[in-house]
Amino acid sequence: MKKYDFLIVGSGLAGSLLANELLNYGQKILVFEDLSMKSSSMVAGGMVNPVTGKYLAKTWLIEELFGLLFDYYRGLELDFKASFFHQTGLFRPFANEESKINFLNQIEKHQLKDYIKVLEDTSAFSPHFEANLGGMFTEKAGWLDVPILLTKIKEKLKSNDSFNAGKFDHIRLKIENEGFYYEDIFAEKIIFCEGFNVINNPFFSWLPFNPVKGETLLGTIKDYEIKPIVNQGKWIMPLGGDKVRVGATYSWHELDFENTENGKEELLFNVQKVLKTAFEVTSQQAGVRPSTKDRRPILGKHPAYKYMYIFNGLGTKGVSLAPYFVKQLLDFIFQQKDINPEANIERHYALYS
Repeated sequence: MKKYDFLIVGSGLAGSLLANELLNYGQKILVFEDLSMKSSSMVAGGMVNPVTGKYLAKTWLIEELFGLLFDYYRGLELDFKASFFHQTGLFRPFANEESKINFLNQIEKHQLKDYIKVLEDTSAFSPHFEANLGGMFTEKAGWLDVPILLTKIKEKLKSNDSFNAGKFDHIRLKIENEGFYYEDIFAEKIIFCEGFNVINNPFFSWLPFNPVKGETLLGTIKDYEIKPIVNQGKWIMPLGGDKVRVGATYSWHELDFENTENGKEELLFNVQKVLKTAFEVTSQQAGVRPSTKDRRPILGKHPAYKYMYIFNGLGTKGVSLAPYFVKQLLDFIFQQKDINPEANIERHYALYS
């Protein structure tokens, strides 16, 4: 019988970051990744942006999240001796005079001067974009190359004999007072981090998930030297050289990983409204974000099983949310500290039967 402190089911961003922290804590863990299942984390745009939407809404928990995430990911870069976090900033050109007046009013109304500055001189963007009216620049924005980070963590897990590429069968999990038995394995605790695939988990099927499909395009723009992300309706993310990613769509129907022509047309239509130069599509990607009905993550302890936990529902802002809530969950498990009530699974206990 192999004994572990933790089993982690799922190795997307949530599961991988948890696993990495637990290894650093000196815990003996085993991570299950079903290689036959597609992962949204592996096709994620990975953007972080503290102020979003047409009304310039501050990201929920903006101070807590953005006070942590930059140092967190840069620390991981040092640990893994790799580059995967890019604080590029984000530029939003004004579409017209009415839009400019509205956004300037929103900056003042919501006290956003610590996060957004107005750019009058936009000549750096003019070779590729219509930005004659100026725009807004957010310095505390960028993107995480999620696949590179997950690959580095997986290598670490394998080197610690902490990775299992087999499919996890929930039905074969035996729950005892002292922990969990699975095949020839015993673990004191188990954490489910299955992303969209939580819909197949019988222990948490009662939770109010509301997954949303997203598609992006990968391609090239000739002589593209702009470093920040550019966002006007849809965003253009520089990937180095002439390569860019364009995103993203949102669909609460057809929850699959299949590319669609409608998704492609929507992205091209919107990006061509702001981009003056040609964008050549090289590939298309689709994923399903594990969102929830109240747009808040779900983490904490199962209502009936003492040492069974979930960490899910990071949704469209997963890269921003993950570092803070990894700490929240581990502090809850090891130090009995409270989880933010808006994210705590306990808010949904009434749905369990």
